[in-house]
This record gives sequence, C-alpha cells and structure tokens, in this order.
Amino acid sequence: MNKEKKINRKNIILLTIDCLRADHLHHLGYKKNTSPTFDWLAKEGITFSKAYSNAPYTNYSVPSFLTSRIPPIGKDFRETITTVLKKYGYSAASFNPNPIVLDPKLTAGGRIDKGFDVFDLMLSTRKKLGIGIQVMRQWRMKDIRQNLNKEGYLYKTIFSIYDKMIKTFPTALCPKDHLIIPKAEEINKKALEWIKKQEGHFFLWIHYMDVHEPYAAPDYPDKKEMLYLMTKYRDFPNMLSKDEIKKLMNLYDLCIKYVDSCIHDMIEELKEMNIFDNCAIIVSADHGDAFAEHDGALGHGGKFVEQLYEEAINVPFIVYGDKRKDVKTDKLIHLLDLAPTICDIADIPPQPYFLGKSVFDPSENKGIVINAIAAIAYRTEKHKLIINKQGKKGTELYDLIKDPKETDNIYNKNKELATKLESEMVSILSNYKRRQKLIDFKVKT
Repeated sequence: MNKEKKINRKNIILLTIDCLRADHLHHLGYKKNTSPTFDWLAKEGITFSKAYSNAPYTNYSVPSFLTSRIPPIGKDFRETITTVLKKYGYSAASFNPNPIVLDPKLTAGGRIDKGFDVFDLMLSTRKKLGIGIQVMRQWRMKDIRQNLNKEGYLYKTIFSIYDKMIKTFPTALCPKDHLIIPKAEEINKKALEWIKKQEGHFFLWIHYMDVHEPYAAPDYPDKKEMLYLMTKYRDFPNMLSKDEIKKLMNLYDLCIKYVDSCIHDMIEELKEMNIFDNCAIIVSADHGDAFAEHDGALGHGGKFVEQLYEEAINVPFIVYGDKRKDVKTDKLIHLLDLAPTICDIADIPPQPYFLGKSVFDPSENKGIVINAIAAIAYRTEKHKLIINKQGKKGTELYDLIKDPKETDNIYNKNKELATKLESEMVSILSNYKRRQKLIDFKVKT
C-alpha cells in the first residue's frame, strides 16, 4: 500500500484593508512613503500591479472573493475558500469589524462565514446599534443633498448653518464610526491570541477598517480640523473645496501608514512566536476610494456615487511566502483568483467550484468583469468598457495605454471596438453562468 505523501502546509494569513487603492502604496509608485511594511512584503515576495476587485464596494466584493464567483453571488454556492481549507485540516478564524459582510441579503440567505471556527465581528450589540445609527444618518443626509437644489437658497442656508455648527462643535457632531469600530491594533491583539492557541496549520483572515472613511487618522496634528473634515465629507461631500479634498487624501494616507505600522508589529510578534517562517501572507483590499478624480465623485458608491474607474477597483495584491522574491508583474488578475491562489499555496488541487484561477497559473486573463448595481465594466490590458445601467452617462470606453487617468471617453469614436469588448464580456459572463449552473446542478443531485 502506498503511503500518502505528507505535506507540510503553510499557515495562511489573508490581510484585506477596506478601501485601500493600489496607487497609494509606495512600491506601486506613490510618491509618499505610506507603506514601508507592504513595500517590504512586496520586495520579499511578489506583487501584482494590475489586480482588480470584481466590485466597487464591500457587500459585493467580499462574498465574491471568498467564493470565487462573480457578484452578486446568490445563495447556491457550495464552497468558500474556508470550507475547502477545513477539509485539508486547517483551523480558520476571521476578525472583521464590518457587519455588512454577514448581511444575509447579500447572498439570499447563504452564509459566507461557514467553515470558520471563529468569525468575530468584535462588535457588541450596543456598537452594532451605534453603527446602524451612523448609517441612518448618512442616508438621511444623502436624501437632503439629492432632494434640494445645490444652488438653491434653502440648500445654501441649511449648509451655512450646519457648517458653522460643525466648525464650532466638531467633537459633538462628527461621525462616531471611528470611536465604535475596533482599530487595527485591537484586531491584531485578538488575532494573535487566537494564533497562540493553534496546534496545527491555520487560516487567518483579518479585515481592517481604518482606511475606510471618515478617515480618522491617529497622527493628524490638528484634531479639530480633522473632525470638521470628516463631518463635512460625510454629510456635505459636494461642498468640499479642492484644498479640503487634498487634506482628506492626506488623512487617508495617514490611515494607510497606521495600518501598515500595525501589520509590522504583528509580523514581529509572529517572529517572536517562531511561526512567521511557516506563514504565507496575502495582502489585498475589497476595493479602493475616489477623491474627486471623476466628476467630483468621492468614496466608493452607496451613499456617494457608484463608479468603476481605476481608483475604485485597482487594489493591491501581494503574496509573501512564495519561493519568488522581489518580483513585480503587470499580469492582469482579479479577486476571483484569490481563493484558487490560496489553494495553490496550500498545495490543494484546483477546486471546480471556483471560477477564478491561481495567480501563478501561466495562462492569462483575457479580460475581467467588474459588476455593480448601476454599472458593469470590462477591463482588458489596454481598454476599459463601462456600461452604465442607470443615469445619463451611457457607455464609456477608455484607452488605458494612452489615457490611464480615464479622462477621454472614446466610445462615440470607437463603437466597433466597444461592441467587440461587450461581446467578449458577455461571453465570459455566459461561461461563468454555465459553469455555475453545472456546479449547482451537481450539488443538488
């Protein structure tokens, strides 16, 4: 009888940073030194500069990358990356203070936390209520912005009064999210406590919220100004000046640097525990954030404006723990490839349930699909096609080689190319649909 080959599997740590856009990391060309730890992981591993989320917001993106299905994923998914890893002896935990990822509406009742031994939101009932109140406030302010004419007397009067109030009482009126949602150092503390209890190999997923608006940067020198900017951004983003948007971007960068420093501290702890050398680390994000690059749009959809431009969907993707070091590639990948990549690192055979493929697979992605409620995009090496399902913008087409900032919509000049790209996108979606139907049929039978 042949003995089964014994595999020394690596511990796998997945670090996702909510709202972290790729072009604000130093190793990907950003002028500021926002990311020394990320840069070190990239230098010691491999980084993918053209990595894309398959959706511009968390409630579509996270279920998609855990199941390797195009969003919205629906309820008929059999496997997540966690359930697969469990079959191969991994213990699994997630520390993730974003309650939206467990909203059953996202998956028609399916549970993306299945397979985890621990899935800790780190939020008490009181804190969840507090977040709910903040969300209601945001949507109420959006209603006011949308239903009143920005140039009208009533709007200007309301804003003038409110602006004076938030300048005078910034602490009392600012968003309270940053006081409710656990910070990176708190999350790391709980995660490390869990790691110390593990006797075999493990899968750990940490989702950091510190880079998410309202951008409460711990090291910003003028706290009063920071609270004012946070509040104005949340309640009246369309009244921000260009200078204020630059200051908000500075807050955003400081938040990145804070998370980066916390990851550095966690790595040092893992080294002290003598387990770091047997860890593979993947760093990515669920989506990015905009700072008025297109039509003054901010954020990443929802209470702001839905958008599928590079700043909202191009995300970091670093793999540390592979044999290759100091490799930077512009291979086109997307987060559907995340779960298959984890399987590859863990020496687990390709899973039929996953629509993506390992980033180490030598074959190329011809193009990738980014889906949202109001728009869908198709991104290739050279072009991006955006079909807006709602509103007046219609179809957009960009030559990303000549126009990487996506400022010149060439759709009307290149309708033949747009038709070709749309046909490719439909073909890819049809293939996904056929594969999912086949998988779901086998599951049910």
